[in-house]
Amino acid sequence: MKRVLPRHKITYAILRFLSFIYTRWILGFRCKDRYKIKKGESIIVLSNHQTDSDPLCIFPSFKGRLYPVATDTIYYGKFKGKLFNWWSAAITKKKGAVDKECILSMLKTVKEGGSLILFPEGNRTYAEFQFYITPNFAKLIRRLSCTIVLYNINGGTGVRPRFSKARRRGKFYGKIRRVIKKDEYDKMTDDELFKVIKESLKVFDSDSGLLYKSKTRAEYLERMFFVCPKCESVASLNSHGSTLSCEKCDFTLEYNENLTISTSDTNIKFSKLLDYWNWQKRFVKKIDVTCNDIIFSDKVKLLKCEKFKNNIKLYEGLASLCSNSFIFGDIKFNIKDIEIASVVSGTKLTMTITGVDYLVLGDERFNPLKYVLLFNKLDTYMKLNRVDDYFTLEEN
Repeated sequence: MKRVLPRHKITYAILRFLSFIYTRWILGFRCKDRYKIKKGESIIVLSNHQTDSDPLCIFPSFKGRLYPVATDTIYYGKFKGKLFNWWSAAITKKKGAVDKECILSMLKTVKEGGSLILFPEGNRTYAEFQFYITPNFAKLIRRLSCTIVLYNINGGTGVRPRFSKARRRGKFYGKIRRVIKKDEYDKMTDDELFKVIKESLKVFDSDSGLLYKSKTRAEYLERMFFVCPKCESVASLNSHGSTLSCEKCDFTLEYNENLTISTSDTNIKFSKLLDYWNWQKRFVKKIDVTCNDIIFSDKVKLLKCEKFKNNIKLYEGLASLCSNSFIFGDIKFNIKDIEIASVVSGTKLTMTITGVDYLVLGDERFNPLKYVLLFNKLDTYMKLNRVDDYFTLEEN
């Protein structure tokens, strides 16, 4: 079955127009560059990943059909999934895992004359660090034989941070960093090409000196941080306005307009979110999981998911993670059977267990990250087989 269809000329023209209206007038995004895809040319746009709206931000910069590579959760839901597939024919990838079907779809799309948008990190940034990109990525690019367009999104972590969907006021824009034609990268080694791609996609908004104004700029930081760095209590953090505080001690953190952080305790040497992020990983490494006591628990919904089908709610209530099981009422998953897990949009936990996809939804302050980090500590399939390259306990 063909992937690049004549109707996509119309659907992508409409999508590009709607994206321009939405990103410019709702998000305040500005495209600094334009690129017209020539007849007979295929390109692959490689970009850093800061917001859920990044593909929509990129579309207006390019005239032509750009097929995005996205997480397979976009096709969950019977009506939504089928409509989105008909409209865009987006290429889906299982989050946090190598997906051979995705690679074959990319090759087929390019062979049929289509172009691609891909976020090599595979994840929206949390604390501005660059997620892992496999060095084999350069080999995939060579197989595609496309023109490479390296694109930078700037200001997304200030305007729409992953821990919150509330918009901040500040500069948000995209620009083409570099264009590399096939004859140019054919002269590079794989290591040289990989290095150019990796370095060109690094964006650190906290180094820009720009300000992002909001009265609630720290709201929902507990979606990312779940351990107090002063008293080391878990699930005791609460955000309000521009501060994050601990209900068990007097720790407070201020999230500043320039995207730096300051704390009430001079013994805590955090100046950026990344400092706290790495400290939290070190804490998780120290957690004692030798007994089968409850490590984490949250009130959640458990859904069974499948592409192009409605989600099925299996459970609603308290979920508990222990060292050898993940329990949802009468439903008990063996820890060893967790094949892959990841965070979607900062608020949802997606898991594949014995070949079945599940989605875990909590309240507005639910922190799914802590479960993924623990899955990379416990004896899960994903840890023992080094499946997850994104949320490991290695420091960023």
